[in-house]
Amino acid sequence: MNKLKVILPIFLIIVAVVAVTLFVKFKKVPHRKRVRYEGPLVSVEVAHRVKKPIEIIGFGTVKPEHTLDLVPQVSGKVMTISPNFIDGGFVKKGEVLVQIERADFEIALKRAEAALLAKDVNYKKALKQAHIAKKEWEDILGVLESKNVVPNALTLYLPQLKAAKSAYDAAVADVRLAKLNLERTTLKAPYDARVLRRLTDLGQFVSKGKVLGTLFSTDVADVVVPLHPQDVAWLKVPAQAVVVSTLRGKAIRYPARLVRTEGQIDPKSRMLHAVVQVKQPYKFTPPLENGDFVTARIKGKEGEGVWISAKAERDGKVWIARDGKLRVRKVQVLYRKKETVFVTGLEDGDAVITTSLFAVTDGMKIRVRKATKK
Repeated sequence: MNKLKVILPIFLIIVAVVAVTLFVKFKKVPHRKRVRYEGPLVSVEVAHRVKKPIEIIGFGTVKPEHTLDLVPQVSGKVMTISPNFIDGGFVKKGEVLVQIERADFEIALKRAEAALLAKDVNYKKALKQAHIAKKEWEDILGVLESKNVVPNALTLYLPQLKAAKSAYDAAVADVRLAKLNLERTTLKAPYDARVLRRLTDLGQFVSKGKVLGTLFSTDVADVVVPLHPQDVAWLKVPAQAVVVSTLRGKAIRYPARLVRTEGQIDPKSRMLHAVVQVKQPYKFTPPLENGDFVTARIKGKEGEGVWISAKAERDGKVWIARDGKLRVRKVQVLYRKKETVFVTGLEDGDAVITTSLFAVTDGMKIRVRKATKK
């Protein structure tokens, strides 16, 4: 019994070793397939050549073409004010905005006209007296033996005539000034305008040169748009444009026109300012408000090339997918936007790679995911 207890474990160990050895010896080893590397997977977009104007986009603030301080040229008491002459009010060209008391100036005009009448009488008397003096001298000269005697100015009444003429001219000027001052008591709008602010009221005494209010024109609105050097290269003046406002929570487009550029490049920003105009900005519904910050889209010169994603352009080079291989193509960037670039050097239908790769060689194998139209 004791012998069996010793032999049985040893037997079991031998059987286990033999079984493991046989299993390993006769186990089938799976056949390993060799995997063929076909290159990285890339995304592409199909290039399409176009020939159309470049759209230049800039930003600026709407401002009036003309701004005017309403300033009286005479002093006096404000007698009437137009009901439209209020902050935000609209006034028409020629509309009376402020009327200053006329009484003093009407009196001044009558006095000037009376003085002119007196000076006119004196001048006519002097003319008659000069005519008589000349006739008398001719009579005297007729009886003199010598015909070479020259009369002095007093004899011909010339100084008196000159003084009377000067007094008459001064009186004419006084009447003209009196009329002008009387007209200046009426302050009118020089053009269709909107009132920015009013600084006077009924019954107030206003002095010559005091600002009574500020107006700005409403026939044209200006948008001054700073442009980068690349934009200037594609700019043509004049040109069609569109001004887009988002003041009311949605994009509202207003027809506009590029009319000019300012006289010099800004020395600090190195940008050129272009002036885009919108005619009759308050005729639209809703109107284009003064002070609104807007986007200006300007129709530039015509260009021919391909628009591609900005990420596809790599320092003047583009990767093209062709026949399962990557090809490096040199391009020239004509115009650059935030997310796209306009280039030459590509053919219509080229598959432009947009995927970023770590290491690239011309002719390397690639796999194309799917082409998208651009």
